[in-house]
Amino acid sequence: MSETCSDESDGQCESVNGESVLSPSAFVRAGVEDAVVVEGDGQNVIDVTFDPDGAEVFHQLSKEASEAEDTARLVMKAGDEVLAAVAVMEVAEGAHVRIGLPPEKDAHDLVALISEG
Repeated sequence: MSETCSDESDGQCESVNGESVLSPSAFVRAGVEDAVVVEGDGQNVIDVTFDPDGAEVFHQLSKEASEAEDTARLVMKAGDEVLAAVAVMEVAEGAHVRIGLPPEKDAHDLVALISEG
């Protein structure tokens, strides 16, 4: 989890999909069972299926983010690549999540990165 920030000149503040957030000091690994590119809907989206442990991690982090202040963001990354920093309105249930990517990101490259672990 992270918080939004306003001073991008601060080394801890970075832009993620157009929103400025503090770089988390640590990430919790959520195991992934499968990741695929969502084809044919005109958007740049990947569908991620967590393994049972990963689903529990994602559920718990989404719960913490949904109960935190409005400035809280759930930051997701694969390898060294930050994929998203999202506001969480409700607790995530289940093992699936769809992640929308900005147009300049290649969804196939990110799926490969996720699959590498």
